[in-house]
Amino acid sequence: MKKWKVLLFSGLVLFSITGCMSLFTALNIEPPVSPEASMLVLEAEDGETGGYLVNNNATGWAPLIEDENGAIIPFKMVGILANVDTIYFAENLKAGTYTLKGFRHVYTDYGLLPDNVIPSYEPYVDEPYHIRQEFMLDKPVVIHLKAAQMESFGKYSIHYKWVGGAAGTTDDRWKARPDSVKITGDSKDRNALQVLKGFTNANWAPWNERNAEVAK
Repeated sequence: MKKWKVLLFSGLVLFSITGCMSLFTALNIEPPVSPEASMLVLEAEDGETGGYLVNNNATGWAPLIEDENGAIIPFKMVGILANVDTIYFAENLKAGTYTLKGFRHVYTDYGLLPDNVIPSYEPYVDEPYHIRQEFMLDKPVVIHLKAAQMESFGKYSIHYKWVGGAAGTTDDRWKARPDSVKITGDSKDRNALQVLKGFTNANWAPWNERNAEVAK
């Protein structure tokens, strides 16, 4: 089977099983709301496997990025793409200063989960059954975003282990053990922008006019 078919099939399976934001988020990108609108992206990988981050209906990672007023900017996730690991992006941002503080890990505490409720991956939404863990970088990464610009915070590797994971039985089995978490990264990495530059469909074309990288 050709590689693109394998990737698409894997994406369909993952989406149907977990109901999480994955490859299909890329199709739901909003068009630029103005000629000055900008976008920020970030790439992350599972440091244990060197592949995509596992963001399923019980747990998930997301970047903690603040604007110059201290408000957290929600990022969407794109997974199961070739030549890149997990990509996060936020479109239609204003020019200004944005700071990557660290990463948030959200997991479901099954002791708090109501009957007949299926947990979802919503790292920026308050749910009574979700527990948020926040792991800060030793040195925050700052971007002075210009108008009509696509810019990247780089690529980050998140090493972590769950309390129990799928084999666990405790209510906090999807919790990331704080003593196991280690985050490293390269803020200069341009891979995410280079891969996205190759997206030529109607959703991404107007954004990639603001992307100064060369497609891979």
